[in-house]
Amino acid sequence: MLAETRIKQDTGYAWFVAIILCLCNACSIMDRSVLSLLVHPLEKSMGLTDTSIGLLQGAAFGVTFGIVGLPLARLADNGHRRNIIIIGVVAWSLATMGCGFARTLPELFIGRMCVGIGEALLMPSAVSILSDYFSTRRRTRAISLNSMGVYLGSGLSLLAGGTLIRMLGADSVARTFVGPLETWRIVFILIGLSGFLLIPLLLAVKEPERLSNDGVSASAKTSFADVLVIFREKRVALFSVIMGFATLVLAHHAVIAWAPTLFVRAHGMDLAKTGQTLGLVNLVMSPLGVITGAFLSEVLDSRWNRRDGKLIVGIVSGLLCAAAAFMVTILFKNGALIAFAVLQFAVTFNFGLTHATLAELLPNRVRAFGAACFIAASNIYAATLGPLSVGLLDDQVFHDQAQLALSIRWISPLAFLLGAGILAMGLKPFRAATIQPAGAGRDPAPLAYAVAEAAS
Repeated sequence: MLAETRIKQDTGYAWFVAIILCLCNACSIMDRSVLSLLVHPLEKSMGLTDTSIGLLQGAAFGVTFGIVGLPLARLADNGHRRNIIIIGVVAWSLATMGCGFARTLPELFIGRMCVGIGEALLMPSAVSILSDYFSTRRRTRAISLNSMGVYLGSGLSLLAGGTLIRMLGADSVARTFVGPLETWRIVFILIGLSGFLLIPLLLAVKEPERLSNDGVSASAKTSFADVLVIFREKRVALFSVIMGFATLVLAHHAVIAWAPTLFVRAHGMDLAKTGQTLGLVNLVMSPLGVITGAFLSEVLDSRWNRRDGKLIVGIVSGLLCAAAAFMVTILFKNGALIAFAVLQFAVTFNFGLTHATLAELLPNRVRAFGAACFIAASNIYAATLGPLSVGLLDDQVFHDQAQLALSIRWISPLAFLLGAGILAMGLKPFRAATIQPAGAGRDPAPLAYAVAEAAS
């Protein structure tokens, strides 16, 4: 067995590790979300329908990601987490490149499944590593910084993809060393290649010694029977956290998976310009939202003594997003862009808090499995149903692709409200299931301080 390194928590090196894992997260999201920009060229090149695209964005990736994530998380709870992440990076990068060479819908579907398998290795291991590198008072900020990679990657995929489309032409064919390739294929291949840049950085990450919340070594492995006992004891709180936040993910996917297509169809925007514009919005508004969500959570916890502060932030996020998602579908272009910016700001309040919340509920050797349960819910349930439900409404109910805004309007705002409601019902069970570790300090400083601290 590879040795673990005894480390000091909350150090500059710990923030270095957090930044590397954030970049890994960003890369995984780039590979996952670039498909949302390529809907038009894919439908034209391969004769796909909105329902097919919904399956590729949702079920092909999400179901696979969610199902394999649970057994792979047990590896993260008991194995060498850094090396598991490296294997995942190689796997999802090769699979994304493979999507660029797909000739049929089944081949593309299999490629997306393989992307899901590779990416399932990342988040449980990353959350587990960060939980050991950071004490309870800094963990929320560290995991929120890691989750910032979700929105960094989403923005970069749109920005880089839009730039490549503008350079090469949306429907062009370019000569390459492997023969003539359409632009959408080149985008897949180049995005996949970028993942290999992470390998040298990951090799600089030391596998930390496993620690409990009070800083004591947690070397003893946990059996699956013990995991089931813990989950049964805290089942109401865990269900509320996992399903509440996962429903917010569903609502967001119903918008973000179709946002580029919405602005092209409803507002007549050029595809390349759409990718660049929405990418910039993501890159600016999403980090601000992550910082704001972490700050609000810490203020509620440290100043108002609300142990359930993370759930309260999630509720606020869901309510704001419901209004913003509705406005995206009814306003003209400039107003819709502003509403989209508000949506991206508000939705990023909470997703970094989800894993921090689960880390508070669960002991060390169960954290990766807990993270995988949320990942399974947010993919099998959320990432699958979000994009697919919109595509099905377009094709099977309204029978008109021009009604995309109406389809989104029926799904996203209601799902945001439902997610907020589930979190609200979980406030009391969460407080009852959470025990503040002895000697755990509270620090009200916002995530912005942590980013500055890491840079120094």
